[in-house]
Amino acid sequence: MVSHSQFPTLLFFASCFGNLLSSSTVIAQVIPDNSLGAENSIVTPNVKVKDALADLIEGGAIRDSNLFHSFTKFNVTDGGRVYFANPDGVTNILTRVTGNNVSEIFGTLGVEGAANLFLLNPNGIVFGENASLDVHGSFFATTAESFVFGEGLEFNATKPETAPLLTINLTPGLQMGSNSGSITVQGNGHLLTGGSFFPVMDNNIMDNNTATGLQVNQGKTLGLIGRGINLTGGILKVPGGNIQLTSVEEGIIQINSSTELWQLVGL
Repeated sequence: MVSHSQFPTLLFFASCFGNLLSSSTVIAQVIPDNSLGAENSIVTPNVKVKDALADLIEGGAIRDSNLFHSFTKFNVTDGGRVYFANPDGVTNILTRVTGNNVSEIFGTLGVEGAANLFLLNPNGIVFGENASLDVHGSFFATTAESFVFGEGLEFNATKPETAPLLTINLTPGLQMGSNSGSITVQGNGHLLTGGSFFPVMDNNIMDNNTATGLQVNQGKTLGLIGRGINLTGGILKVPGGNIQLTSVEEGIIQINSSTELWQLVGL
């Protein structure tokens, strides 16, 4: 039997233990791997980005206008903010996840500048109901195994030790593998009024910034490419832009970037 005098000590221990677990979880959300050697990605927590604290990702390997990052784990916690630095001259940021875990994007994922952002994780990607994008370029999330550039060059998540990065100035394609995961976008959906036979979307919800879901800037492209796309109440918005949803079992997807409205042009 526990006496009343022991309760404060037990509660204090439980509180401290809970805080330690919470702190450890937050710190371990974005973990670079060592595959890029001296050009490994660097994550600095609690940096002020766009007037709020965020985890800032710097470093990486720059090849022409492409910046490559590589991680064993890549998550954004609910209420958290993770931003990529955008060095001068970089127009594409290509990120791969080489570990075995699904990426859970539950907070804000952004880029400091105007570069396009590619997030590749063959295990799968889940965008939670509070996920948001702060990306001024286009954004692509994919469960492909690798970015392919032709001439045998690729940036592979399942074989990170192969194919060294050389000078690359080509638009990346995507190699979908036989074990590629799915992409899920969660949310509360749109509020419909007017009954079952004549439903009408409530524009007040669409205009509410807390319910915009995944969105990029006007005239850009939002692309989700995986082995299955699941929209469980999730909202995708691109004013005057392009939404590309592609479910592929296996094969190579070519991407055409001749204009700002990127197109997936074939398998």
